[in-house]
Amino acid sequence: MSGRIILRKIGVGVVGLGRIGRVHTEIFASKIENAELVAVMDIVENVARSISEIFKVKYYTDYDKFLRDPNIDAVIICTPTYLHKDMIIKAAENKKHIMVEKPLAVTSSDAEECINKVQKYGVKLQVGYMRRFDYSYRRAKEKIEEGEIGKPVAFIGIARDPAPPPGWAADPKLSGGIFLDMLSHDFDIARWLMNSDIEEVYVQGKNVFYEEVKMKGDLDMVNIIFKFKNEAQGFIHGSRKSVFGYDLRTEILGTKGTIYIGNIKDDMFALGTHIGIAYYGISWFEKRFYDAFISEDADFINCIIEDKEPLVSGVDGLKVIKIAEACWKSYKLQKPIKIEY
Repeated sequence: MSGRIILRKIGVGVVGLGRIGRVHTEIFASKIENAELVAVMDIVENVARSISEIFKVKYYTDYDKFLRDPNIDAVIICTPTYLHKDMIIKAAENKKHIMVEKPLAVTSSDAEECINKVQKYGVKLQVGYMRRFDYSYRRAKEKIEEGEIGKPVAFIGIARDPAPPPGWAADPKLSGGIFLDMLSHDFDIARWLMNSDIEEVYVQGKNVFYEEVKMKGDLDMVNIIFKFKNEAQGFIHGSRKSVFGYDLRTEILGTKGTIYIGNIKDDMFALGTHIGIAYYGISWFEKRFYDAFISEDADFINCIIEDKEPLVSGVDGLKVIKIAEACWKSYKLQKPIKIEY
């Protein structure tokens, strides 16, 4: 309940110690008030052991044993997307609060199962769309709500990753492909900033850069035109290749002004020569959104302590999956697809 006295810190366990799992592990180990990292888990024992030694916590290689640890109150799931559903359900059944890295699940039916289980067992579920916690996106949200740009009428997004995903994430049957694995961030932030659901999408896509992406049934470049329920319009361009680094830009056009959010260059370093000043790109999302990850993790713990709904709920995660599924359908049928929530 809100305002209650905290008798002990919320015990946190991180599952899946790949790139993003290690980011959350480090944050919970040192940067979140009222949280304590108590355990890590990975099926690769030398990975789990090495991380546990760095942070001086217990490690597990068995998820069921991990969930039976009485000191773990909350689970941070950073495993491959196709494992999310079963891991969320098991965590809920063990009365553990859950933060799961995006996306919530591979399919909308899987997501609905997760939401039903979480509601049944009365635990929190937060989905890891960290852009909502980023300074620039939160500032944009505030300015929109204050009426600084009038009525928002269009959302424009550009998202280009440096390279295609490796391993399991390259298989759209396991990850959801470019629309879910990559662009679901953009769908979520569009819904949030424009304060409206997306009701219709029309997609054009192709394979330009990578034969291996095409062979697995995914796309590496797409353009998505969409409509919001509040009659605003939207456009997202996504690409699996950006030679200079992570390229993420967002614009919100209003009747009285425009908001710009971007990170095509690293302002912390530039090289000046006789031909001018050259800025370098931001290599990947960990650097761009590190502070957002901290704010996201802190907010999750506060939701547990104060017994409030997370900013990015299971329903938000479900809606993003429905948008991604509609995008695949539009691409295959080459026509606009209405989204049923």
